[in-house]
Amino acid sequence: MKIQIYGCRGSIPRPHPDMARYGGNTPCIDVVSFNGGHRLIFDLGSGAFDLGQKILGEMIASKKEGSENGKKLPQLGGSIFITHTHWDHIQGLPFFVPLYLPMFQWKIYGPEGTAKTLQDTLSGQMQHDYFPVRLGDMSSSMKCVGLSENENEGLWLNGNDCGGEDRDGAENDEKSNGESSTIFRVTTKYLNHTVLTLGYKVEEFVRKNNNRKTKGVSMAYITDHEPFDHSLANGGYVPWDVSNKSESARITADQSHAEFFKGVDILFHDSQYLYSEYGSQAAQSKENWGHSTVEYVIDIAFHSEVKHLYLFHHDPQRKDDAMDELVEYARSRAAELEKKHKRSFLLKVDAAKEGDVLELDPFVFVDEPEEKKLDLGQLRRNSITASLKNAVHQQSVLLGSFKTDMETLSDLLQTDNATLDVKVLHSCNDIMQFCRENKPSVIVLDQDLFGCSGLKACKDIRTKLGEWGADVPILMVASEDESAESTELIDKYLNSDNYIKGVYSHAYFVTRIQMALLRIPLRWRRAPAPPNEELRIATLHNTGLLDTGFEERFDRIIRLAKTMFNVPIALVSIVDKDRQWFKACCGLPPDVRETPRDHAFCAHAILQDDFFVVPDACLDERFADNPLVWGPPHVRFYAGYPLRIPVDEKSGCCSVAIGTICIIDSKPRDFSGADER
Repeated sequence: MKIQIYGCRGSIPRPHPDMARYGGNTPCIDVVSFNGGHRLIFDLGSGAFDLGQKILGEMIASKKEGSENGKKLPQLGGSIFITHTHWDHIQGLPFFVPLYLPMFQWKIYGPEGTAKTLQDTLSGQMQHDYFPVRLGDMSSSMKCVGLSENENEGLWLNGNDCGGEDRDGAENDEKSNGESSTIFRVTTKYLNHTVLTLGYKVEEFVRKNNNRKTKGVSMAYITDHEPFDHSLANGGYVPWDVSNKSESARITADQSHAEFFKGVDILFHDSQYLYSEYGSQAAQSKENWGHSTVEYVIDIAFHSEVKHLYLFHHDPQRKDDAMDELVEYARSRAAELEKKHKRSFLLKVDAAKEGDVLELDPFVFVDEPEEKKLDLGQLRRNSITASLKNAVHQQSVLLGSFKTDMETLSDLLQTDNATLDVKVLHSCNDIMQFCRENKPSVIVLDQDLFGCSGLKACKDIRTKLGEWGADVPILMVASEDESAESTELIDKYLNSDNYIKGVYSHAYFVTRIQMALLRIPLRWRRAPAPPNEELRIATLHNTGLLDTGFEERFDRIIRLAKTMFNVPIALVSIVDKDRQWFKACCGLPPDVRETPRDHAFCAHAILQDDFFVVPDACLDERFADNPLVWGPPHVRFYAGYPLRIPVDEKSGCCSVAIGTICIIDSKPRDFSGADER
């Protein structure tokens, strides 16, 4: 991958002569696959303006070369990854000219909130009061995709395709004629900031036909992050011991953070402050502002075996000479760690500079013997192609307090997400009773409660409320006085990362709660595509059924099914490429003729040769958090039978399923053998 830095300053652009060497533009990094195919852009701070001009220049040069040599102009665009939507990371978006040109295709990825979509948030700074052009008026082909934390499977992008479309890493294999190409994988991790923020790790692998190398090159982009444990701001980080299986050795949030970028070739990490500028000893404490110290970053990068660390998100007041001193201090600290731990490998440390160009060559691994067969089907299943938002049915938050102002926090949570159920209670007895009866999604406790301490309530929840109580996320507001007994309870029942110390803002707490909500496992599975999907779609389109009017011959069948099984809804559903469309519909509003395919129970049913039955969707891991379950029409029971039509024998199969006839109920029920007959 080829990396160029277009902005690395934090908070606000600083066009100052004393900051010219390191640069004054806010964050923007350009990453291009080694073969020059796919483009990834990380953040659109003020540096995005210059990047946009460079891309226009490349387009003009490519067009000129194409006209001279008779070559077709390649598809233009790429993927843009926004860490979060604070101004310094998106203020270049309105001035990024390639977004205005129709020949470009872009996908913009960023953190999906619990209420607003990414597109809604990005549109805010381009409202008429603030900017003369709206986001929707940009002429490029642009799609906003919300992402959540995904540390393992990630998003796969074809390194030879510069359009904005995800490729699952497979589409062009058969056309490669044996030539090697590259493929990107992008994984995500929540960071500790004052608003929902994602860190990104990018890996580039060499592949040839269906074979992908198991080793590649990697870069991590971690900006706007603060240590979960503030005591680590002055160093002292201890890496996770994966071999220690004891209960007391569970991984902390800071260790999980460091594991995310373990062993990467290049790490860009927020290091805005020195410890002397950060803690309570500073003229103004920066705790809970959402940024890291140099001491913390050197420690975690060293213990994570990062090869090359670039200090990033430079303080807007730090001039070039001070930056030079900062780098020397960071290098000396890394050298001390190497000497202390007797490690032969020395962490290389620099500070990011605007204009720096870096290259990582994935082809250095091309001759290595181990080569893994790429499971293209699994790759497609693991891709984050569209936003399957963690929209679980009726999430709830319990706020328990006696002294802390939780009412303001409750108002902020419900302002951000009107569907969130928030309950404020003050006594231990009420809190325990509410937990037994309602099992809230996340609990926030003050150390001071009426009738007991918050830690005592935490212990009771963990030990007396079964499996749910042992696993439910709990955050706690620390007390000023912390005894040895408190420390023992925190270590045993809480997790020190969720024990919030120091001065904090309500916005910070809202973000921590949102992170906990979004990390709740999503009980909703997209149906995989049938093996003969391409043939199935072609056959379906050849029928001419799609988007036709209601017909009595179909309507009569579903009226009969609705009556026979005494259900409120019966359908003839046709499963198209990206939607399910209703040829006949009884029991839904007349204007409802389709839903997204990701929502469709029928997309699962067409994979079967016989009946597909879901007795209670709320108890089924594939459907419990499906919007059609927790929202209208509140599906609880589903039974569908695939509708198959014959195909040409030359295709190698006798028939394909184009849809289903199905019945739906808002109450759970059984479907017996007699019902099937």
